[in-house]
Amino acid sequence: MGPAQVSAGRGARLARALALAAALLCLSSAASAHFQDFMARIVHVVPRGDALEAYVQMPLALVLLPHDWKVGGGQVVPHFLLGDADGRLAVDVPALHRDQALLAERLRTALRLDGGYGSLIGARIDTLAERDPFTYLPAVERSVGPGLVLGEATQLDLADAVVSMHLRFARPGPGAALALSGGSGEWPDLAARAVNIVRLYREDGSVGALQSVGPLDLALDSLSTGPAFDARESPAAPGFVGYIGAGFSHVLAGLDHVLFILILLVGATSPAHFARTSLAFTLGHSITLCAGALGGLGALAWFAPAVEAAIAASIVYAGVRVLTDREQPLLAPAVFCVGLVHGFGFSFALEGVVPALSRSFLGLVVGFNLGIEAGQLALCLAAAPLLYLLRRYWVSHRFSCSHVLVLPCVATASFWLLERGAVLFEALPP
Repeated sequence: MGPAQVSAGRGARLARALALAAALLCLSSAASAHFQDFMARIVHVVPRGDALEAYVQMPLALVLLPHDWKVGGGQVVPHFLLGDADGRLAVDVPALHRDQALLAERLRTALRLDGGYGSLIGARIDTLAERDPFTYLPAVERSVGPGLVLGEATQLDLADAVVSMHLRFARPGPGAALALSGGSGEWPDLAARAVNIVRLYREDGSVGALQSVGPLDLALDSLSTGPAFDARESPAAPGFVGYIGAGFSHVLAGLDHVLFILILLVGATSPAHFARTSLAFTLGHSITLCAGALGGLGALAWFAPAVEAAIAASIVYAGVRVLTDREQPLLAPAVFCVGLVHGFGFSFALEGVVPALSRSFLGLVVGFNLGIEAGQLALCLAAAPLLYLLRRYWVSHRFSCSHVLVLPCVATASFWLLERGAVLFEALPP
């Protein structure tokens, strides 16, 4: 066997290994994308007489999922939930009706004030689209009446279910600071994605506000006068830095976005060419990220599946261009249009919290977009040296380095396109 045959055999084995790795990534990522990157937890704390009234809206999954829950199938499904083979969970609403006492206990212990739990006055369960925005206190008080309101549906997608609660706590002594935290049994993976918006209504009529990202654990100051929150807490930095971190992790965890950036890198004919296409992609997704985060389009049942299918199609398109036109595989105008599509995909992570962050919309979008750019830059800095070394020492004459890298990406995106196309077809109106 000659050197050319040996190198061809090595190239074929490498191509098969990369294709298998891409397929495994494709299958593993499908089970981990059931929850939004951002889920709002909104808390209004109101002093009334000898009690503190707390109105809370949060993802129902933070109440129903156990602390040690793992994503994926093959586990015992928790109480009140139904599971499928893909690991997706649905709320068993009839089970909630049958065991309201246990549900009420779960809800009562979903928030702690000064390390203790309060009493549950009322709660209601809604979908993200049907929930009250929970920003205007009089409307909030009207939306959460006494008792449990569970709705008439038999099942709800757990990732789409929101619970709004009215809790009552004993009032601390005069001048005492308050420690506000989430329940001790929250699922850490989901608690890390929570955007916490807390409003403290003081006796002098002023209102303090604080935002943070991650598990709820904040120190509130006195109910009388002065700053609403402990001076050790920054009223802006935790939230903004958290938005950047969430954007960074979002782009690296989203395999479809990663594959497109890698194809841009592989298809670049020069550093200047990559800079132009990368800038065009950034400009495109920044525009639609802002537009999509404002909401409205997500209410159309077919819109999100259409965007997801279009993202998969964009990867196939970019990969085919790289494979068939090495001289100018991807031009900036085309990449800009692809960026517009991916921006809508990025915006889906923000729709759950934008209604509650109307005053901080700019900080949310800017921080999240900066995180996306940082994630893209980190990906490029990690991949570029490896790509350079691979091209420099590539020995196969039968398979080019670009083909071996791009073909698994196109195969994976083609599978996604078929899968997401089927979902889109089901979502289209009759």
